[in-house]
Amino acid sequence: MRTIGGLMTVAVACVLAAVAVGWCPAATAADDPPAKLPDPPAQPEDKYMGEYAGTFTPADGQAGEGAGTVVGYLDKVAGAMSWVVTLTAKPAVVVKAKAKLEDGKCVLAGDDCKGEIADGKLTASGKAGKFELKYTLRKSPTLLAKPPAGAVVLLPYEEGKPTSLAAWENTKWVILSDGSLMARGGNNLTKEKFSNFKLHVEFLCPYEPDHTGQGRANSGVYYLGKYETQVLDSFGLAPKDNECGGIYGVSAPKANACLPPGQWQTYDTVFHAAKFDADGKATSDALFDEVILNGVKVQENVKVSHVTTAGMGMGHAPNGPIMLQDHGNPVRFRNMWLVPLKDGQ
Repeated sequence: MRTIGGLMTVAVACVLAAVAVGWCPAATAADDPPAKLPDPPAQPEDKYMGEYAGTFTPADGQAGEGAGTVVGYLDKVAGAMSWVVTLTAKPAVVVKAKAKLEDGKCVLAGDDCKGEIADGKLTASGKAGKFELKYTLRKSPTLLAKPPAGAVVLLPYEEGKPTSLAAWENTKWVILSDGSLMARGGNNLTKEKFSNFKLHVEFLCPYEPDHTGQGRANSGVYYLGKYETQVLDSFGLAPKDNECGGIYGVSAPKANACLPPGQWQTYDTVFHAAKFDADGKATSDALFDEVILNGVKVQENVKVSHVTTAGMGMGHAPNGPIMLQDHGNPVRFRNMWLVPLKDGQ
């Protein structure tokens, strides 16, 4: 493998407040070593949000597998948290409910569902039947994957050691003490250009319960600076092209494979640039052979005929940089590398 430019500590002085507050401007020259790297942003505690798994017993049948997602939201006006709960079981059971705190308990209430969340357990019963679920922590099978021989390392990662911005143009992004890089100060592009490659990147969407939709931990990975795989806190939502796992404006993911905010997630992608004839005319579209989110193949053989929203330029190109988007949210990246591919691979 090769690391572009070697390892270089880039100083960015910044006082970090809570995630919802924002970030102060960097004030240190890029080549001055910092006295202390800033700590990663604190993740507000939410002991109810996440994935649950266990059993579902229908009103007129035997117990089988059941699952649930719990997504937290903050009502800015009332200053109170609430949670959207989705419970599912095969073949076609979907139960929706809302949860809120009542006398110190997280109580579920829906049109046909009552229950509570306590001590890592979610219980609910109603017309469909009874759910008995426990909190579960799912991790990507490619988390912390090592770059293979021949890889171009874009964000070197070693736990507890600062990464390097040597491969990148924008040195305003914040190097954090946990070895990750936080979006800040505009989009960031690699200095080197690429055409066909396998890409591995890890990202963390901060927990922003006071945000919704496209304002909730928004960023993106742009291939050749032109074609985006969306980064967003899409946990618990229906899969759409503008949600995480989507090729923005082009193709919705086959499934929602997102993890809850505050957990490290992975993209593993195989991409091929558009092809051109001797006169410089494009003869084929850009192609995502596959996009794997947290170990789940969410895109396969998707052709992209145009530059996606906020991409660079107006048309296809034979090569280009990798671009990470700054959308105003403190999204973090780490352990990013790619393996160049030849035509036909």
